[in-house]
Amino acid sequence: MIYILANDRKQKILAHLNQHVRATLEELQSLTDSSVSTIRRDLNELEEDQLLRRIHGGAELLQDFSTELTMIEKYSKNVQEKFIIAKKAVKKIANGDTIYLDAGTTTGALIPEMNQLNIHLTVVTSSATHASLLTNEKINVYILGGMIKKSTDSVIGGLALDQLRTYRFNVAFLGANGFDAQNGAMTPDSEEAAIKRQAVLQSQQSYLLMDRSKLGQTSFVRFATKDEVEVITE
Repeated sequence: MIYILANDRKQKILAHLNQHVRATLEELQSLTDSSVSTIRRDLNELEEDQLLRRIHGGAELLQDFSTELTMIEKYSKNVQEKFIIAKKAVKKIANGDTIYLDAGTTTGALIPEMNQLNIHLTVVTSSATHASLLTNEKINVYILGGMIKKSTDSVIGGLALDQLRTYRFNVAFLGANGFDAQNGAMTPDSEEAAIKRQAVLQSQQSYLLMDRSKLGQTSFVRFATKDEVEVITE
């Protein structure tokens, strides 16, 4: 067995959680080549220092429920997973559908798939970037009016909400920062949550596009219950 100093071991644990958010005892044991009792002791000490949270069978990174990554940071995360999710999500689209496309990098991964479709669609989006990338001539594109939250490229505010209330959608594709069976779909910003919530209410079917790292995670504001959305993940 290769022995690792306690501080080095803890740094390995935190680095792993920063990348994967959650880890089992077995994963951390293998990562550090340490005993289960050693890992448990490290996790207890790190939890006391408020650097992680102990969960059944492992640990997860502590989250600030009121903040989120910028768009630039999100683009580099879980790229392959977003590609897989988009391949699954595009199968939910039918000719003539009116679609709500939420802002975000996971929903944005759906755009190349939509551009390749040879069907007529109408898309309403809360993202100026998404609107500019929907180049298929058979797709009619509408963008919500209001203030753009630059860190997430999302239109927010009362004007956008009023506009959304006049529309009806066959399908909505939404992003989220967390989802679990008890709390449903969640996001850090209350104004973005209001837009997402209204889109759910205006849609016949709502799909949550998210990679597995967000399943079981919690954020600040709930915008849909588990029964109001269907999760599409890798």
